Amino acid sequence: MSEIEAGVLAGAHSYWQAVNLTGLLRDLDATGLAIVDNQKTSLQERRKLAEKTKEFRTVPDESKAVEFKPLLRAYQNEIDALTKRMKFAENEFLRLFKSLSEAPDPEPFLASLGDERRQRQGRADTERECARLSARAELRAKKREADAQTQRLESLEASMDAMVSAQVEQRDHELRAQHEDLVQHLKTRETDLQRQLSAATRKLTEAQQTQDSDEAERLTRAQSNDRELIGKLAELEILQSDYDHATARAADLQSQNAKLRAEITALAPDTEGAETLAEYRRRVRELDDETTRLFAALESADAELALHRSQSEAAAGARDEQAYARDEELRRARAELLRYADYDEIKRDLEIMKSVEFAVSDWGLDDASDAPKTGTESLERLLVARNKALENRLTDARNELTQSQDDVQQLRDRASAQDAELQRTSALAARLEADLLAVGTDTDAVQSNTDDIELKPTASGLLDIVTGQRDRFRQRNIELEDELRVQAAAATEHGRQAEQTKQDNVRLYEEVKYLRSYATRTGESSRPTPTPSKFSTAAHHIDMDTSVDAKYKTMYEESLNPFHVFHRRETTRRVRSMGVLDRLIYMFSSAVVGSRRARMIMLLYVALLHLLVMITLYRTMLQADEGSFERAPPIA
Repeated sequence: MSEIEAGVLAGAHSYWQAVNLTGLLRDLDATGLAIVDNQKTSLQERRKLAEKTKEFRTVPDESKAVEFKPLLRAYQNEIDALTKRMKFAENEFLRLFKSLSEAPDPEPFLASLGDERRQRQGRADTERECARLSARAELRAKKREADAQTQRLESLEASMDAMVSAQVEQRDHELRAQHEDLVQHLKTRETDLQRQLSAATRKLTEAQQTQDSDEAERLTRAQSNDRELIGKLAELEILQSDYDHATARAADLQSQNAKLRAEITALAPDTEGAETLAEYRRRVRELDDETTRLFAALESADAELALHRSQSEAAAGARDEQAYARDEELRRARAELLRYADYDEIKRDLEIMKSVEFAVSDWGLDDASDAPKTGTESLERLLVARNKALENRLTDARNELTQSQDDVQQLRDRASAQDAELQRTSALAARLEADLLAVGTDTDAVQSNTDDIELKPTASGLLDIVTGQRDRFRQRNIELEDELRVQAAAATEHGRQAEQTKQDNVRLYEEVKYLRSYATRTGESSRPTPTPSKFSTAAHHIDMDTSVDAKYKTMYEESLNPFHVFHRRETTRRVRSMGVLDRLIYMFSSAVVGSRRARMIMLLYVALLHLLVMITLYRTMLQADEGSFERAPPIA
C-alpha cells in the first residue's frame, strides 16, 4: 500500500483477529442481559424498600425502635446490592477497555483501502488520458517543428545572427571567467587539504615507526634484563652452595674443636697438644674470615639486585610514559583527521562545478543533451570510488588501533610479569638474608662461648625445612590468587570493551548506510532522466553481502520497530486533533494508567469518595427520617 505498510496492516489484522469481535459481542449481549436483570431486580428491591419505609412511618412511635433494625438491614442489603452491581459493571467495562485499549483504529486502514482503489482507478484514467495527450502532443510538436523551420528559413537575417552571437559570446566569456575563478579557488582549497592530509598521514606513519622502534628496543631490553636476571640467579645459587659448604665446614670445625678441647683437657701439660690447639684456632680464624667474605659477597649481590630492581622500575615507567605519549599522539592525529572531514564535500562541490562547466561549454552544439549525462556519470563514479577509499581507510585505521591496543596490552603484561619476578626474587633474597643472619648469630654465639658451651644436636632441622616450604607454598598461593583476580578484572574489561566495540560498530554501520544513501540520492538528483545508472547501482551494493554487514544490519534493524513508530505517530495525531478539555483528560488518564503508584492512589481516592458519599447519603436519610418523625402529628 502507499500510505500504510503491509506489516502494519498484518499486525492490525492479527490483533483484531485475537480480539474476536463476534465472541466479544456475544459476551456483551450476555452482559447486557445480566445488567437488565440487575436493573429489574434493583427496581423491585427499591419498591419493596419504599413500601417498608411507608409502613415504618405508619408504625407507632413505641414500635419504631423494634421495626427500625429490619428497615436498616434492608437499606444495608440494598446498598450492598448496589455496590455489587456497580462492581460488576466496572469489571465488565474494564474488561472491554482492556480488549480494545491497544486495538488500532480501523478507520485509517479502511480509508487507505478506499483511497488506494480510487487512486488505481484515477491512475488508469490518467494513463489513458496521458496516452491520448501524448499522441496529440506529438502531432502538435511535429506541426510546430515544421512551422518553426519554415519561419526560421524565412525570418533569419545576417545582422540579427551577428548580434545574437555577440551577446552569447560575451555571456559565455563572463560565465567562463567566474567559473575559472571558482574552480581555481576550489583547486587551491583541495591542494591545501591534500597537503594537510599528507602531513597528518606522515605524522601517523612516523608515530607508527617510532612505536615499532620502541617496541624493538623494549624487547631488546627485556631480553637483556632476562639474561641479567638469570646471571644473578646463578650467582645466588653459587653463593647458596658456598654458604652451605661454609656451614658444613663450620659444623665440622665445631666438632673438631670439641674433640680438641677434650684432648687438651686430657693432655694439658703436653706441649704438642698446645701446638695442635694453636693450629686449630688458626683454622677457626680462617673459617671466620671466609664467612666474613661470604657475607660481603652476599651484600654486594643484594645491592646489585636492588639496582636491577630500580632499573626495571625506571624502564617500566619509561615504557608507560612512551605508551601514554603514543596514545596522545594518536588522539591528536585523529583530531587532526577530524578537522579535514569536509574534504569530501569540497571535492564533491568541485566535481559538480566541473560538470556544470561541461554543460555550459557545450551550448549551441548538436550533442548538448549528452554532456550533462557524462558529467553525472563521472560524478557518480568519483563518489563510489571515494566511498570505497573511505571504507578502506576506516578499516585500516581500525586495524592499526587494534594492533596498537594489543601491543600496549602485551607490554603491560610483560611489565607485570617482570614485577612479579622481581617480587619473587626480592622475597627469596630476603629469606636468604634472614637465614644468613640467623646462621651468623649462631656462629657468633658459638665463637664467644667456645670455652663454656658445648655443641647441641640440631634435631629440629627437618621441621624448619618443612615450615619454610609451607611458607613458600603459602606465598605462592597468594601470588596465584592475585594473578587470578587480575585476570578476572582483565576479562571483565575485555568484555566491556567488546560490548562498547559492538555498539560503536552499529553506529558506524548506521553512518556508512547514511553515506551510501546520500551518495545514491546525490547521483539520482544530478541525473537528468529517471533512467537508473550502473554506478548508482554499484553504490547501492558496495560490500552489502558480507557477513559483517549482514550481522550489524540485523542488529541495527532490530533497534527500529515500525509498529512503535506508527503507534506514536497515530497517537500524536489523534491527541493533536482533540479539544483542550479532551486533551487534558487524556493526559490525566495516561499519567494514571502509566504509573502503578498513580493507579493505587486513584483507586484509594475513588474508594474513599465512594465511602464518603454512602456515609453522607446514609446520614441524610437518617436526618430526613428523624425530621419526618418530629413533624408527624401525635396520635390521639
